Amino acid sequence: MGSIINQLTDDDELVVSDNMSTDDSREIILSYAKTYPNIRVVECSEQGIVANFENAIQQCVRDYIFLADQDDVWKENKIQRVLQEFEQTGADLVLHDCDYVDEHLDPLHKTLFKDRKAKPGFSRNLWYNAYHGCCMAFRKELVPLICPMPRDISMHDQWIGLLTEKAGTVSFLEESLLLYRKHAGSNSSSHVGLAKKHKFIRKMKRDIKDRIKGKNVEANEE
Repeated sequence: MGSIINQLTDDDELVVSDNMSTDDSREIILSYAKTYPNIRVVECSEQGIVANFENAIQQCVRDYIFLADQDDVWKENKIQRVLQEFEQTGADLVLHDCDYVDEHLDPLHKTLFKDRKAKPGFSRNLWYNAYHGCCMAFRKELVPLICPMPRDISMHDQWIGLLTEKAGTVSFLEESLLLYRKHAGSNSSSHVGLAKKHKFIRKMKRDIKDRIKGKNVEANEE
């Protein structure tokens, strides 16, 4: 939290969506909000990661939306560098690299881009997703296309990335701007069987196609 707050200006906002948390995270956020008035806590009555991120995204009012996970550490130039990338490239979405670390912030000597062999491309990221929410930022104009998110998708960040691949422009910034905690046994570390992955990919392609068609957006060529 501190690594984010330290980079905010008076014109920025930090939107925190609380979907009925049962630990002390709400009290911690509210204590921060007493000191930093640009922190805004919003309620989410629906359980689930996808619903919670959707709620936070829809509550944002500024021009650029940065996604954040609970315990990653932003490097001190993250916001400035990403905004520069938007200005220089005109992209609708920016994905930057990050350093993998353990729970104690000790380096694991691997980065997201090397681990995922990250490159733009719809089919590539459908099969081997590089879109990690904590490394993503996008223009607010994308929100009507992104939301509502299908509740049966497994990854909100891949949904956002793939939609932008099809209906906008993306920039992959090969610069590490975040320390990404890799927790043992986390969902992001697990693997699914090939049959299940094929089923997921078919459905994701269908959902993306239906959303593009439903919004009357011209899709980019593959």
